[in-house]
Amino acid sequence: MDSLATIDQPLIDYPIRKKPIVFYGTSILQGGCASRPGMAHTNIISRRLNRECINLGFSGNALLDLEVAKVIAEVDASVFVLDFVPNASAEQMKERMEAFYHIIRSKHPATPVIFIEDPIFTHTLYDERISKEVQRKNDTLKEIFNRLKKENEKNIILISSKNMLGEDGEATIDGIHFTDLGMMRYADLVCPIIKKAIK
Repeated sequence: MDSLATIDQPLIDYPIRKKPIVFYGTSILQGGCASRPGMAHTNIISRRLNRECINLGFSGNALLDLEVAKVIAEVDASVFVLDFVPNASAEQMKERMEAFYHIIRSKHPATPVIFIEDPIFTHTLYDERISKEVQRKNDTLKEIFNRLKKENEKNIILISSKNMLGEDGEATIDGIHFTDLGMMRYADLVCPIIKKAIK
């Protein structure tokens, strides 16, 4: 190594760390089955938008614990993306979703908050019980979201999962967790909405 070499901060702010995008969700969001860390959809989105993404994906969790909302609310984010529906039950959403949202909103009155539906998993096509459960959870999310809108909450966005995974069955490894292709499709769906919200 050159005797005069130094280790310094990069001259280019890449990605931009001011006003990061905060994601909250499950093992799917965590990127549990991506082939490498860079293929987790939060990292794909970070590269596309040149914006730091904070990935709060909790395997087997994201149950709308209010303590986590308090931690999330400490971040001066550009957007909050709440993708908890794959793990939270309809009952947990009814009990905690509005409180979770209001904890964040109380500290960030104008920051966009994005809610994302449960993916239409591959096995919902032949597992009636799972299909009904996914529908019930998405219906609950929409019901609470619409109530927030009626209460005149601003800068809240709901993303439908209708076209999230495609129709070829190639987007998950086990019917639930995303392959790299599933990660790319998620990013394709969500990234333009986040970009618009930041603007």
